[in-house]
Formats: sequence, structure tokens, C-alpha cells
Amino acid sequence: MNAIPSKPDSQTSGEVRLQPMLHVQDMEQALRFFEAVGGSKVYGSRDGDWALLRFGNTELSLLRHPPNHDQGDSEFELNFVSTIPLEQLETSARQAGLTLFKPVTDEAFGRQMILRLPSGMLVKVNEIEEDLIR
Repeated sequence: MNAIPSKPDSQTSGEVRLQPMLHVQDMEQALRFFEAVGGSKVYGSRDGDWALLRFGNTELSLLRHPPNHDQGDSEFELNFVSTIPLEQLETSARQAGLTLFKPVTDEAFGRQMILRLPSGMLVKVNEIEEDLIR
């Protein structure tokens, strides 16, 4: 993933932060669990299917949907949230020869692109539009 910058440089103005996601069956139960171990809810989707928790400087998102095994999802997903335009990251990924599973697309929460690690695991990079999730 060296082609995707983690710090702003002369060609980028933004950052890419790690934001792993866990698929859960019961959102209320999961929120109680993670709040009991020090997490605090930052925000969640209007329909209650997604929530973002913060643990100090670390974030964890919860999704109340089963993983899509057909596209390589598992119970835990390696996700990033970006303030760098996704088209710029997509270009960088292509130039580095990374496998692009899904190009930049519009989603209910903002925009997303999906890369595939050589091991087959998917890596999702998201641009969150807060107006769509609050």
C-alpha cells in the first residue's frame, strides 16, 4: 500500500486514516459492549445500520449487515477513510500495479473504491459525506 500516501505531501492535500469495520448482528448489543470497554459513539447512520466509535485516536466502525462473502468480505474489514480525492488515490493505485476490485463509486455514505490485496482480502477506501450519515 505504499502507493497510497498516509501523510500529505506536495501532490496531496489530505490524509488516509485506518478505520476498520466489524459486521455485527445486533447494533445495540455491540454498542453496549464497545462503550463498556472505553469506546464512545461519534456518529451513526440514520437507519441505525452503521456506527463509528472512537477509542482515543483509534476508530472502529460497526455495520449491521452480514459480510458479502461473494466479493471477499469477512466479519472484519480493513477500511480506510480518505480526505484525499479518491480519483487521485485510484490513479496512484493503478500506477503502482495494485489490483482494483471496484473503481470509485457513489454509495449511501459517500464514495468508495475497493482494492484487493495479493492474499485476496479486500481493502476499502471511503470518502464519508457526513450529511449523508447524520
